[in-house]
Amino acid sequence: MRLSCVDAITPGNSLREKFENLERYGFEGIELWLVDDEDLDLKAKAREINEIAASYRVKPSSVIIAGPASMAPLDSENVVARGALWKKSVSLAADVNAVTFGAVQEEPLSAEAIMLAPVPTEAERKLLLDLVRDVGKHAEDVGGIMALEPVNRYENHFINRLDQAVGICEEVGIDNIRIMADTCEMNFEERDIHEAIERAGDYICHVHLAENNRLLPGYGHIDFRSIFNSLKKIGYGGYMALECAIPGEGDPGDELTRCVAYLKRCMS
Repeated sequence: MRLSCVDAITPGNSLREKFENLERYGFEGIELWLVDDEDLDLKAKAREINEIAASYRVKPSSVIIAGPASMAPLDSENVVARGALWKKSVSLAADVNAVTFGAVQEEPLSAEAIMLAPVPTEAERKLLLDLVRDVGKHAEDVGGIMALEPVNRYENHFINRLDQAVGICEEVGIDNIRIMADTCEMNFEERDIHEAIERAGDYICHVHLAENNRLLPGYGHIDFRSIFNSLKKIGYGGYMALECAIPGEGDPGDELTRCVAYLKRCMS
């Protein structure tokens, strides 16, 4: 298993500086977040990333292109725009030998969900399946991987748990559609995180690391050692990217260096 970190929390004024700093802190990967732009030249961006990565041990672990469509409700009007955004992410990820991921996130849902997580209607479920099939075929064409990300019930009423994501993967039946496990989201939604990981098995192709409070690992109560043991059980050897906040009182470089040391102890 290899440690990665999102570029958004990585110190550095340029992409090259971020690669250099992450290598110095002890990471092996970087997760890149890009903003959707009609003028975004995917081939040029892939060339830039690959040229920089050639100089470092740190490699692109994952990449996502975000935009307004990624946060809008999934409906008949949004599905085409969201599909185009996901396909861009898949194409770029394939060109830099990384994976991409997506969650069907929405505006915050009603607090009524506190007692029972809401579920999609049949019409919404069909929209999701059609979207995933369409993006999955594109992923097959370009040799990319699209990972579905379960998120908590206040952000999403389509996929909250790993088993729900696995169900979508099985129904779509395209090998290029996998899932991502996020420790913070699992802490919120899974009854048993270890059982959820072991049931998901080979479908997991990427992992996000964050504490229960979305801070760096070590600043909350999640048992990362046991989570890593469960990932080892399923033979997971991919990247695990920090997607979390750095406590405001600490120096980012020092905090990330300490976090790497802490996570490596948990993995040993």
